Amino acid sequence: MLMGLHDVVRLGRTPEEREELKKSLIKLLFEQRKDEDIDLSDMPEVTDFSRYKPLKPHIDKIREHNLRIKAERERKKLENFNQ
Repeated sequence: MLMGLHDVVRLGRTPEEREELKKSLIKLLFEQRKDEDIDLSDMPEVTDFSRYKPLKPHIDKIREHNLRIKAERERKKLENFNQ
């Protein structure tokens, strides 16, 4: 069974013991993990940092569509009102 930080902290009887257990567990976890242990060989290398695509053309299309729909609805209202 794996124990997490909260499980270990619950073992302490006083707040001081809990804090001491928490500090020692965090220290142990960071001492065990080293940068050399992490395998980065399967990660792709980033070569193109410019993924910027302007949003204005897309927003302009949406605005044009909404204005067209609004004009059609107003025209239909006027047709229904004139009948």
